[in-house]
Amino acid sequence: MQNFSRAPFFPMMIDISGKEILIIGGGRVASRRAETLLRCGAKITAVSLNFREDFPEVYKKISRPFNPDDVQEKFSLVIAATNDRKINNLICSAAKSKKIPVNVCDNQSECDFFFPSLINVENIAVSVCTAGRDVILTRKLSDKLRKILPSWVKNLTPHS
Repeated sequence: MQNFSRAPFFPMMIDISGKEILIIGGGRVASRRAETLLRCGAKITAVSLNFREDFPEVYKKISRPFNPDDVQEKFSLVIAATNDRKINNLICSAAKSKKIPVNVCDNQSECDFFFPSLINVENIAVSVCTAGRDVILTRKLSDKLRKILPSWVKNLTPHS
């Protein structure tokens, strides 16, 4: 058994279909987070002064700088994905003060949860997460699972 510097994270799958989620940021990372959340049925509000041209179509897109009042109790999750450490910390503080779980893209120690790599085939979802510590390992494992999972699913017969 390996010695870990901390206990592993508990992998919890939750239904976010129709849940309101706030993303602060309009760049590459925010865009990837939005795509993942949209695949899971989330209702996203995104706030950023600038959005990538290919930023996903979300429920609400607000083009202006972040204001701490943007963080409201109606949000189930908050994502801090700006390229400004001070703003991300401010977003984190605002979310935590309202007891809303927050993911801070540039500081894993501030995160209440991490974005796993999501692999899904039909109604099966598998995820890989290294708690932000080894992005390359996460990508390699995810790529391997994306290749083999479809054939595993196809070859399994459902229990009756």
